[in-house]
Amino acid sequence: MMSRLPLLLLAVALYTVVEAGIFDSMYCGRHNCYEIMGLERTATKKEINKQYRKLAKELHPDHNKADDAHEKFELLVSAYETLRNEVSRNDYDYLLDNPDVYYEHFYRFFSHSTPKVDVGPVISISLIVLTVLHYLHRHSSYNRAINYALHVPNLRNQAKQLAASEGLLDKKFFKGMTKDEAKVKENKILRDIIEEKLDIKGGYQKPEWTDILLVQLLVLPFNFGKLSWFHIRRIYKYKIMGHALDWEEKDYRTRKVLGISATQWGGLDEEKKETFYKKRTLA
Repeated sequence: MMSRLPLLLLAVALYTVVEAGIFDSMYCGRHNCYEIMGLERTATKKEINKQYRKLAKELHPDHNKADDAHEKFELLVSAYETLRNEVSRNDYDYLLDNPDVYYEHFYRFFSHSTPKVDVGPVISISLIVLTVLHYLHRHSSYNRAINYALHVPNLRNQAKQLAASEGLLDKKFFKGMTKDEAKVKENKILRDIIEEKLDIKGGYQKPEWTDILLVQLLVLPFNFGKLSWFHIRRIYKYKIMGHALDWEEKDYRTRKVLGISATQWGGLDEEKKETFYKKRTLA
């Protein structure tokens, strides 16, 4: 499920773009700028200017009282603004020749203009794209950490013992394999054991759906309130009331001195934690 999350979010982003009509606000929307002006794609700048003056007289709402005159005049202006400028015309021609590269058109258009669009969908799309990038970064870091864990003697030995107890390293599973093939298969088995069976924390934690950026932003007010209450309670309990430090407070103060997160602290064994407690006390 998590491996499909980036694709799902990108699909949502694309759907949002289309449904929000952002592409409809680019150039002439769903209309063809050349057809609006009655021109061929080979038209010169002089022909574009001449045709615009002619059509503007015909379609201007002050002279044309038809119900759709205003809409047609706005389309004419959009077409003219697109085709009269060499940069925007080149971008538009590229769109006509390559209609499927949506986000490239999106970038090219918005980098050369300041269109009137609802900022809501733009912000939503940006958040979705950032969420995808954030997830991919977390997942990449996790894979690197697991690959590193495979070479940590303590973790590798634990994984081997578990794999052997389950019969996963039986020689019959490696029969007929070359030495390199057997090593690859063994590493795959040990990697699965490390991911699924060993109690590894800190940098080895697999990213969950609750870790993605959008979810973190949604729970940000709750987390801020929780953090504020934590510090208010600490000040009252230890500064004002003068209570003795409990293990939670010792953990917090030691982590602050070491400059590590709660997740990293949770990944340490008790012996190492005790060593850090003593060092902090001596300091």
